[in-house]
Amino acid sequence: MPKLERVLILSASYGEGHQQAALAVREALLEDDPALDVNIVDYLKMVHPMLNSVARYCYLNSVRFVPALYGLFYKGTSRISPSSLLQRRLNHLGFDELAEFLMDYKPDVVLSTFPTPAGVMSFLKERGLTSVPATTIITDHAIHSQWIHPFTDHYFVGSEHVKFGLIGRGIPEDRISITGIPIRPAFLTPANKAAIRAKLGLETDFPTVLVMGGAYGVLSDIIQICESLFQSNTRAQLIVVCGRNKRLRHQIEQLSLDAKNPVWVFGFTREVHELMAVSDLIITKAGGLTISEALAMELPMLLYRPIPGQETQNAAFLIKSRVAVLARSRKHVIEYTERLLRDGGSRLKKMRANTNTIRKTTAAHDIAKGLSEVEEQTSISAELAATKQFFANRR
Repeated sequence: MPKLERVLILSASYGEGHQQAALAVREALLEDDPALDVNIVDYLKMVHPMLNSVARYCYLNSVRFVPALYGLFYKGTSRISPSSLLQRRLNHLGFDELAEFLMDYKPDVVLSTFPTPAGVMSFLKERGLTSVPATTIITDHAIHSQWIHPFTDHYFVGSEHVKFGLIGRGIPEDRISITGIPIRPAFLTPANKAAIRAKLGLETDFPTVLVMGGAYGVLSDIIQICESLFQSNTRAQLIVVCGRNKRLRHQIEQLSLDAKNPVWVFGFTREVHELMAVSDLIITKAGGLTISEALAMELPMLLYRPIPGQETQNAAFLIKSRVAVLARSRKHVIEYTERLLRDGGSRLKKMRANTNTIRKTTAAHDIAKGLSEVEEQTSISAELAATKQFFANRR
């Protein structure tokens, strides 16, 4: 198998999932070959910094304040044709810049963890401006046209659900690998739960509930939910992660001063794997990164108001797999939490066991291996085509 020398990963900073998938694959690639040159590029920031800032601001605020509007946009674009005017315009976004970057960097393979650069790569290949293998990681358990492009050589997906969705959209089965969604190794390493509890000062005989506000603290109604859980008569200790939202963290800390139950409040932290390791239940949205990490940690999920679009599809997949329950109101969040904790944890144990039927613990390394195989297959195909052309010209 030819040895990879340079890998280009095209990502974006819209939420944490796309970037974390890129980082996880880079870590796996470098673990296999420390001499490998792996370049992660924030694509939209590279090709259009101003547009990136505006689009990122609009995205974060739409999912926080008007998620229904984001859902309408997601649904409206979910089945657009690759030849549609909108898709052609998106495929031109950074077209010249990426073509020049490929000529300068000369990667052996390109991996996209965000849909926009995946479309641009496909368009470049269609125009014959690059022959570099183009691969894509779909970072949700959802199917959307923005990820699907005719000249993408291979897809790495999180589940059979996504694989069958791609096949239904016309992608050949041999161009799809079910690898799981790549996450950091910290979530795959057995944790010393007793040591973590001691470090954090957690009670050893209390059930633990982890409330995740998201990287930007956008979990709907998190203040009201925390207020109710803090005053619940059901015995539990609560860990609340507020992400980068400093105002939210201050509000939750103020609420915790009068809590009946023990409370720990965090801002943005790289130690989420430790918090998940000592938790019995996580209350969260249904972002691809968080749910993949929770699955890896065998952690049951209570999902609340997933963002319409990819998160609602993620939620449907998890509920069908019996690893999560869905609360449609604040009242249901409290009721479900108390019910799951009061029954001695028997349902939580079943949900935890069910995670083993769908979780993938080798995703990053499987994708790293897959990139080499795609590059090798592309090289062989190119050599065969050149040989056929050579003999055709001699006739």
